[in-house]
Amino acid sequence: MRHINALFTAALGHPIENAELLCAYEKQLAKLPLAEARLAELRSFVQYSLVGQRTRYMFAPSLEDAHDFASRAELFQAGVEQALDILTEQMRPVFAAAKIKFDAVLTTTSTGNLMPGISYRLARRVSAWLQPHVMMIDLGNVGCTGSLKALNLARALHESFENILIIAIELPTTLLDMTSERLDIWQGNCTFGDGAAALWISNKMEHGNAALALEDLHYQQQAESGIDLIRWDYRRYYTFALADDKTFNNDVRDFVTRALHQTEAGWKNEPRWAIHPAGISLLVRLGRKLGIPPEALQPSIEHYRKYSNMSSASILHILKDVATTAPAHAAINLLTMGAGFNVIYGRVRKEA
Repeated sequence: MRHINALFTAALGHPIENAELLCAYEKQLAKLPLAEARLAELRSFVQYSLVGQRTRYMFAPSLEDAHDFASRAELFQAGVEQALDILTEQMRPVFAAAKIKFDAVLTTTSTGNLMPGISYRLARRVSAWLQPHVMMIDLGNVGCTGSLKALNLARALHESFENILIIAIELPTTLLDMTSERLDIWQGNCTFGDGAAALWISNKMEHGNAALALEDLHYQQQAESGIDLIRWDYRRYYTFALADDKTFNNDVRDFVTRALHQTEAGWKNEPRWAIHPAGISLLVRLGRKLGIPPEALQPSIEHYRKYSNMSSASILHILKDVATTAPAHAAINLLTMGAGFNVIYGRVRKEA
């Protein structure tokens, strides 16, 4: 059995409130060459998407930065370097005390592209933590499920891989596109924030009451019917796109519900959840459909209100929060969904 011995999390950049973001978006909407009725529809959608008190962290210094491909790519690279600096400082005392070396480094991002990848950029900082034969793999284009896909890969590796480091870095605000009239692109503009997280995975419990045993992980893909549901489109840079913004929430709910019904025996009587925060309305609908108590949704809702949706990094932030307050031997359900369309359900248990 694999064990999560430590979790590290970071928000990237500076916080920006919904009200401030709405004000900035209103100015950009007014510049769009749209008929009055269409502009009113788009403005109403943005206002609804930014209703309530919610914050996200944004690495870009301002919303006016980085409009062409080169400047956005440079911004993404700078954000990755900052995330690695922050995470490295958090990890350094833990790994120095544990006196371990990693056999594998698995990284994931879906909001940019680098070569050499994130694993090599980390290795440059922490070569003393790595075995000479360390395996380094960078996962891309996997969307919000990326961190749990990396965890699933770690779980499948041979037991000779004793210590594995997982890094998730997402900078979706580098994808902001305020020149489009499409609802799905504006949904992306209103949904995401920047963040990062890291996991230390080991064959054995090495961190006492901070450790989590990985008991279960189920992956289900819906490529035949869901491949276009969430995807990248392309303008000056990558943009968030949906197959149909009008049916998106219902489609996601139906996919997730079907997947969870097949694993119901594992989660039905466990009250603690870390659920990927695709949005508050979707969380509430899922909870009602599956019979998950409202209090079990609160950690994900609180994360969304504070950080918005950090793509693959969010669920690790939420897991850390839930695990901190969970009693010894308590189970925590994991649920994430993303492009493909795919759903991952897992369960960890606090060791002591």
